[in-house]
Amino acid sequence: MTPDLILALYEWAVGTCFRCSCSDVHTTPLDRIVTPSGDTYELRACGVCILALERERHFYARRRGLEYQPGSLGS
Repeated sequence: MTPDLILALYEWAVGTCFRCSCSDVHTTPLDRIVTPSGDTYELRACGVCILALERERHFYARRRGLEYQPGSLGS
């Protein structure tokens, strides 16, 4: 699957990437962190980081003999 097809599996909005700290770039939500005081922060990742994370998932699946399905980070 090409990078463009992988990125098309996600919904994008402008934000800050938790992984590389780029701000005001297109990002996709991955998770939320709730602090002990009750504050909630959304973890978002940019396209470059999403592709790196997907690549790691692909390598992990291949090493374990599992099927790789892109597009489910944050699910």
